[in-house]
Amino acid sequence: MASSRFIFLNRLAINTCLAALRILLPLIGIAYLVVESREIFELRQLTSFTVFVFLFMMANFQMGVSRALIRTTKRKSGFRAFQIGGLMFIGTLFAAIDAALDAFFSQLDVLPKTPLILFLFLLGWVCNSVAVVLGLISMDRFIPLLNKFIQSPIKKLDPYKDIEKQILHERMQ
Repeated sequence: MASSRFIFLNRLAINTCLAALRILLPLIGIAYLVVESREIFELRQLTSFTVFVFLFMMANFQMGVSRALIRTTKRKSGFRAFQIGGLMFIGTLFAAIDAALDAFFSQLDVLPKTPLILFLFLLGWVCNSVAVVLGLISMDRFIPLLNKFIQSPIKKLDPYKDIEKQILHERMQ
């Protein structure tokens, strides 16, 4: 009785945290885009690097979860997580392009008054916005998948479970 109550409270806590995360992530993304829009003429590169690292780490986590799901009986969810992780990696590429454009602008001592420079500033802002939007879409699609993965029992790990049994069997002999 007590353990089922603990499991229920644990699931309730997980659902609450993931629901809060689904609400907070778009708000954080919008706040970041507002800050980035303000900084576009100040040419600070720290935010570009931070977004790149964050998106790359999240994409790596999503790919790890997809590999874990593919090894279980939830292969369809694993392939879905792989697609979602790919979307996050594409966002990482856009963040890298934005960082490269910011580095290019920091080398120039030109005021943003010529049409070419204004176009390049706009291109950097668009790249950064696309990176953040792709990251938000990816996380919005990944959180329900992760929630389902966390709350369901893992029934079978196909390739490694048999290998571990074989290794244990060989050690005992």
